Amino acid sequence: MVHEFFDLSKAADFQALSLKKDSTFEVRYFDLHGMGGPTRIILAISGAKFVNILPGDNWESDKAKTPFGLMPLLKETSADGKTFIQIAESDSIERYLARKFDLYGANALEETIINTYVSQANDVTSQIYSRYYPAKDDKEAQEKIRKQLVEGAISNWIKHHERHLQDNGANGHFISNKLTLADIKAAYLIPLLEHISAKEGLISPEKTPAILKVKETVDSIPSLKAWRESEEYQSFIQGNINWLGFPGSK
Repeated sequence: MVHEFFDLSKAADFQALSLKKDSTFEVRYFDLHGMGGPTRIILAISGAKFVNILPGDNWESDKAKTPFGLMPLLKETSADGKTFIQIAESDSIERYLARKFDLYGANALEETIINTYVSQANDVTSQIYSRYYPAKDDKEAQEKIRKQLVEGAISNWIKHHERHLQDNGANGHFISNKLTLADIKAAYLIPLLEHISAKEGLISPEKTPAILKVKETVDSIPSLKAWRESEEYQSFIQGNINWLGFPGSK
């Protein structure tokens, strides 16, 4: 039997809800920012109504019911409560929400450029999460991996993103002068890169003004600032510290 997340009989509901902006959302993820952070940020920026559903004591058994045994998961319900859809995998969720809330560019070229920079952010994040954090119990090995990441993927990300952002006018955006998913993903990634490369000081107002301008621009959005001031968001900061060793964006 096809998993309920991939049931093609829901295609009409999916298409209808994809065009609506008055839905309500449930974000299922742990009590930290992690891979669920960008989804929450997109919803907060867009003024969407959403609640965070944390896994309970039965997560080990419940995850067998999910498509891949992983979170985040997103459930979207129509304003009248009659229909709902579900999406798995952070990247799919983020791109779906970006299209819904007009954060995906005005044409095919803009969308492709956004996808390119989003994919870059995902690649660096994946390398850090899959290599650096699993080595946390062996400090010597972790430091070796950290240096490899700093000299390789992180330095490469910084170099090419700073150049593109400078070419776009260092105005806090990847595309023209408008907010897109590329901005949100970069702004979310920057604190992690600052944390990993703190010894080298790769990110600074002197070295990477255009990159930091993106974070400043995203962080200044009123609806995001309001979400970050919430008690719930602050609790996720502590979760980030407990799990990943740094707070993320405050």
